[in-house]
Order: sequence, then C-alpha cells, then structure tokens
Amino acid sequence: MTSQPDERTLVLVRHSKAARGMSDAERPLTEHGEQMAADLAKQLGSRIASLDLLLVSPAARTRQTARPVRDRLRPRDTRVEEVLYMGSSTRVLEQLTVLDEEVRSVVVVGHEPTTSILAYELDEGASDLARQIEFGIPPATALVLSVPVSWSELGPGRARLTEILMTS
Repeated sequence: MTSQPDERTLVLVRHSKAARGMSDAERPLTEHGEQMAADLAKQLGSRIASLDLLLVSPAARTRQTARPVRDRLRPRDTRVEEVLYMGSSTRVLEQLTVLDEEVRSVVVVGHEPTTSILAYELDEGASDLARQIEFGIPPATALVLSVPVSWSELGPGRARLTEILMTS
C-alpha cells in the first residue's frame, strides 16, 4: 500500500467469527474465528509497513481479533477504547479526530454495523468499493481508507476507501 507523504492510513476492522451463548461482551472467537483473525493479520502485515496506533473495543472477540494484528504489525501504541464497543459511527469518528497528527496509520478493531457505516460515511459512498459495503460486512473484514487530510479534518467525504480485505 503506497500513500502520499501527507496521507494517513485508517483501517477499520470488524472482529472475527465469535461464539454464541454467553454475554455479548465476553463472547470469544470460535476456533475458525481465530484462524480468520490470523489470516487477516497476515494480509494487513503485507500492506502496512508501520503501524502507529491500534484501537480496540473492550469486548473479548475484538481483543482476540486484535492480538494477531498486534503481534504481526507491532504498533507503537495499543489502546482499548470503551466507545468502540457500543459507540455510533459519530462517536468513533470523534475518537479519530482528536488523534495526534504525528499518527500516520491506525487500525480500529470494532463491531458492525459501526465499522461499515463509518467507512461508508467517510467515503460518502463515492467509490465502487463503498457501495459494496453499504449493507454491512462479514466478520474478519478490514476496510482500508486513505486519509488525505489531518485527523482533525476527518469527516464525511474526507477519506477514500481503497481496499476491502476479507478472509474465508
């Protein structure tokens, strides 16, 4: 993934396949979900040379999805953010707009429908890729966005969805 010197990279990830039958916050990944998370981390590792920040929802399934991403990409900083669990796309965007401008690359591991809604809003549905996510994304999917503005200027229509990474 090549970007212009002033561009930032934002990757929005939906957690991997989770088990059922327990409290929502504590649902772990299934065995297949763990493999999907590892596969997604491998794909991200081949595209992101350096990761500045990994933001993760506190839910068990997102923390488990983030683990192989963290191990492979070795971010400078990792933060668990409560707002990523039940927050709207607006609340997640608020978290992004206050990031330090030195941060050039961010991976956010969160939930649906917030992940696809935020990506669609940032792209404003302008790209063919954005139209593919208009109605949601499956587990273990990463939406890669190019951000040509500062984090504080990020908002609707201010980013471009450049790639959709999926696992099987």
